[in-house]
Amino acid sequence: MKKIVTLLIILAALICLLILILTFTNVRTPFSAASPESFSMTTAQIHENTDTYAVNAQYPQFGIPSIDTQIQKTVEAAADDIRSAPANPPDSAVTQNTLDGSFDKVYAGPDVISIELILSEYTGGAHPNTAFAGMSFDRATGKELTLDDALRLTGLTLEQVAAQSSVQLQQQLGSGFQFQDGAAPTADNYGQFLVDQKNVTFIFGEYQVAAYSAGVQYVSFPRKQ
Repeated sequence: MKKIVTLLIILAALICLLILILTFTNVRTPFSAASPESFSMTTAQIHENTDTYAVNAQYPQFGIPSIDTQIQKTVEAAADDIRSAPANPPDSAVTQNTLDGSFDKVYAGPDVISIELILSEYTGGAHPNTAFAGMSFDRATGKELTLDDALRLTGLTLEQVAAQSSVQLQQQLGSGFQFQDGAAPTADNYGQFLVDQKNVTFIFGEYQVAAYSAGVQYVSFPRKQ
């Protein structure tokens, strides 16, 4: 009888321990979770050199086809713009149109994969035209996150994000914050963003809020989810 009572006590203790473990590890994530052990990243490259154009681009691939395809298509679209651009005239300062592509700020968490693509096109003129493209994905589904998703992660409305962004940009740039319309609460102004474990970071491209010489600007908000 004592053995049965002892076994029942041990069984009850194990059940209580299991309940505690499930209670304290059931952390809500904003997107579908995936196993971090499945993460791997390689670097794909495009190198083309003709009489009229040159393309030299690197971009990440994560072994997740639904995500890799979207990243590749974005880079290939920029490369196609250069491939199809009119050839420069013989007396042009540059003989080739060029695309230089790289990437930065890679984050691969249990719920989100996020990268910044840097695509610099030069077809003549004073300087290249560089696009800083934020691409963030639900890791499990491969769906690219929208501005609504990014706002939900911050717990703020677009108007609140815009107001706080203007304050941060004023602190960063001072009188160099010349183009305040570039931080107005519109989807176009806040369409480029990055996500990592702690923050959602909005990207303001060249000429968007300041002169070209000021470069790209970043404004970050803590993740609430």
